[in-house]
Amino acid sequence: MFSIRNATLCLSLVSFGFASSSFAKQPVDTHQVAVTLVAMEQICNKANPALNGSIENAMASDPKMDEATKAEVRKVNSDPAYKGEVGVMVQSLNSSGMAAMAQDMCKSYAAK
Repeated sequence: MFSIRNATLCLSLVSFGFASSSFAKQPVDTHQVAVTLVAMEQICNKANPALNGSIENAMASDPKMDEATKAEVRKVNSDPAYKGEVGVMVQSLNSSGMAAMAQDMCKSYAAK
């Protein structure tokens, strides 16, 4: 007998499948990418003070990064109005454990 619990589980799985496929087709939010990159710079410099990393080094190490994204990263990095948003992202990355997993990414922030 097909219970309500099984029906709910199936419906949830199907809904999740449709939701994830629709999210996968969403365009990349350049602003969120910029905020995340700036936050990672702060995390990397705090974790590795001798690194003296910069966002410019990270952008130079990624030849696929387009000019619009670079411009947005520079804007977020230089404008104090985004300091709070970047701070929230730093806290989110630290609390989720993503910062520890992304330590390899810190190498791209180092001077070449």
